[in-house]
Formats: sequence, C-alpha cells, structure tokens
Amino acid sequence: MIQNIAQKFTGSRSTLRAAEHRFIIIALVPTIIFYAIVKFYPIFFSFFISLHEWSLFGNVSPFVGIDNYALLAKDSLFYKVMWNTMYRTFAGTFLGAFCSLIVALILNPIRRGSILLRLIYFLPVMTSVIASATIWKWMLQTRFGLLNQLLSFVGIQPVPWLQSTTWAMPSIIVMGIWGGIGFTVIIYLAGLKGIPRDYYEAAEIDGASSLQLAFRITLPLLKPVVSFVLITGVIGGFSGGFQAIYMMTGGGPLDSTRVLALHIYDYAFQRMFMGQASSMSFVLFAIVLILTLVQFKLQRVDWEL
Repeated sequence: MIQNIAQKFTGSRSTLRAAEHRFIIIALVPTIIFYAIVKFYPIFFSFFISLHEWSLFGNVSPFVGIDNYALLAKDSLFYKVMWNTMYRTFAGTFLGAFCSLIVALILNPIRRGSILLRLIYFLPVMTSVIASATIWKWMLQTRFGLLNQLLSFVGIQPVPWLQSTTWAMPSIIVMGIWGGIGFTVIIYLAGLKGIPRDYYEAAEIDGASSLQLAFRITLPLLKPVVSFVLITGVIGGFSGGFQAIYMMTGGGPLDSTRVLALHIYDYAFQRMFMGQASSMSFVLFAIVLILTLVQFKLQRVDWEL
C-alpha cells in the first residue's frame, strides 16, 4: 500500500514537472522568435554585408571577404576616429563618475528637500538630447553665446568653443557629463543608502575623521557601484554620442569630434558604403562585447568579495 502511494506521488510530481516544462517552453518561444527576428538576424546580416562591396541602391554587391576590414587597418581617418571615441569615452566617463560621486556625497546627508534636489539633478536625463544639444550650441556660440558673455565680464576674450580643434571635444564632454550626471547620482545614492549606519557609528566612536570615514568605509563599500558606473559608462561612450555631436559640430572642426557612431552613419547614409560601414559596426560590436564581458567578470568578483 505504501509503495502504491509513493508511485502515485512520484507520478503526480512527474506530471507537474512536465507541465512546468511545457509552460516554460510556450512562454519562451515568442521571446526567442522576437529576438531572432529583431536582434540576431540584423547582426548576422550586417556581418554578411561587411564581407561585400555593398551599395545601398546598387543591384550588384560583389563578395570582397575581409577587404573592408583591411581598408580600415590602412585608413588614417579611422584611427583618428577611434582616438576621438576613446578620448571622449574615457574622459567623459571618469570625470562624470567623479563629479557624480561628489554630488551624491553632498546630497546623501540631506533629509528635507532631498527629493526635490534629486529631481533637479535628474532633469537633464529626462530632457531630449536634441533639445539639450540645441541649447548648449547656443550657450557655446562664439559671439553671442551665454558662456562667452559671462567671460567678457571678467575681461576674457571670446573662446571659439565649437569651432576650435582644441576646445570642441572638451565642450562635447562637458555637455555629456551634464546630461548624464543625474542618472549616475541616483545609482551612487542607492549604493550609499545600502551601507549600514553601524559602520560609521563604530568608526566615529573610535575617533575617525570625516576623511577617514570616506576613504576607509564609504569608498571601499562603494567599489561594486563604482565598477558598474565606470564599465557601463565606457560601453555607452563607445556606442553613443551620435545625436549631440551631429547637432553641435557634425564631427568638425577638421574631424576633431568625429566619433565612431557618427563615422558609421556617414559611410552608410552619406557615402553609401554599406560594406565598410558594416565592418566598422562589427569593430564597435567587438569592443562593446569585450567591455560587457569585463563588466560581468568584475560584478562576479565583487559579489564573491
């Protein structure tokens, strides 16, 4: 009798498990089909295009193999574009992360009105990039821009912010930091709220100063958050920046602000060289993939610690 009950119980568990498996498969099939059509097919087709001399409106697209990638290796402009992309990405990410951390440390102790202050810092994130770029382009205008008007009050000559090869990229970087600081501040504040107050109280009893609290407690415990902010910022820096740069400088002057995303757009839809544009896209894809794997590795190490 006991054996019969055990067999019935085992059979009911098997039936339940089979039903769960069927439900999981039914739920996953639409998602897999969606990603196959919207994500994976364009990736493979883009790689296929990168192996051809593909014209957007042409009828003949001969196979050229890795010639498009070889052309990139010989193109001096491509190396300049990669340097511009790395300059904007790393400078903007590290400066933005530092400024956001300072703001978060200032806002964290504030209780009354903290929600309003966070909303004010978050407003640039919610603002359209096109609108922000238009406003910044006016502010940085050489003759009538707000920034040069303020500098004139202290006797400083107008600076050609967006017309100078020296100042154009730093101007783009400052705008990017302004536009993304609110999002990063929210992430830092969430990390600061997760640090137990007991650590600070124990350190204060032992006579620790504010500087010691910051460097011995706050920063070490924020290490996973800082790693996340830096890696995601670098990923976003390599793959982004098109809208603001296209609106403010168009890649000039003298290609000093031409980044990889803008370069790909120019080759694909201005020069109609889809094959070379696709090869550049796969270079960008490889960079982002490597950075994403680094992020996963760092997060796993931080979690184990």
